[in-house]
This record gives sequence, structure tokens and C-alpha cells, in this order.
Amino acid sequence: MMITKDEQKALHHYVLLTIARKALEKDLERLKALPLKLQPSYITLTTTVLDQLSKELGVIKRYMKQNELRVDTGKNDGTFSHYNYFCRGYEGQNHYLNVNLKNQVTEYITNCFANGVK
Repeated sequence: MMITKDEQKALHHYVLLTIARKALEKDLERLKALPLKLQPSYITLTTTVLDQLSKELGVIKRYMKQNELRVDTGKNDGTFSHYNYFCRGYEGQNHYLNVNLKNQVTEYITNCFANGVK
């Protein structure tokens, strides 16, 4: 049996959440170094969104473990990012246009900030 649509969605969501977490962690470090008047508020908000993201990522990781899914980061040639996945003995590759990945991650993070923590 090949990879199911739900498993494919989980892999995609895992990739997006991993990129979003890295971006927010870098931004949080930069926020801590900036002399902003509302710095504590920005740090609290960013930390809250990071916590929410980590919880979602935990759910995805548990699902992946239960379904014997694994994702490895492949090469990034500047235009496309390549991810290798392994699922119950099957191997495959997903290729993502970097601009599209960036837009999806930006939309996810923007929604988290705009809608607050769930």
C-alpha cells in the first residue's frame, strides 16, 4: 500500500511547521536583542505562538510515528526544496517551490498572530 492522502498531508504540514518554527525562533532571538519599547509584549506574543506551533508539531510527530513516517531534508537548490520521505518501506520525494513554501509559512504565522492562540 502506497502513502495515503492523509499521510501526504501530514508530511506537508510537518515541513511547513518545521520551517515556521525555525523562522520564529530566529525572530525571537532578534527581538530579544532589539531595544523596543514594547519588547516584552512582542516576546510574549511570539513565545505564545511558538508554544502553539510546538503543540501542533507534537501531534503531527505522534501521527507520523504511529504510521511509520519519516521525513529527511534533502537539497535546496535555491528554487526548490527537496524532502525525502519514508513510509512503511516505501520511499519518495516531495519537491516544493521555495516561494510557495515561504508564502504558506507566512500565511500560517500571520494567521497565528491575527487569530491568537487556540
